[in-house]
Amino acid sequence: MALIAFSNSIWLMWPEGLMVAAAVIYLSGIKSFTLDGPSSSTRVRLMAFIGLFTTASLLLLGTRPNLYTIIAIPVIPAPFVFGILILRPRRILNWTKIRIYLTVCVVASALCWTTQIIWLLTR
Repeated sequence: MALIAFSNSIWLMWPEGLMVAAAVIYLSGIKSFTLDGPSSSTRVRLMAFIGLFTTASLLLLGTRPNLYTIIAIPVIPAPFVFGILILRPRRILNWTKIRIYLTVCVVASALCWTTQIIWLLTR
């Protein structure tokens, strides 16, 4: 019985923690984002790569038939848009609404993975 109590240790949940940490890094990077800076192209590519990672992880979480599937359906285009931003970072200058959509997708990913951690810890 004692082994079951420690089977859901916080140390075994490093993938979930990594997804939440990546979303926090994206949000802190996008918060301090300036579009007219000299290194904005490199910064956009880095933020797009992190965003691609987090939204693709939410799609992976949504592949199982559960509540996350409903949240993952509107996020389906986000990894493709992040892929476009990796290749053409200057497109973000023209896409204000897309930038808001992508930030909402990353926040949804962070919330889903946080819920997953809480669910695994209390199970």
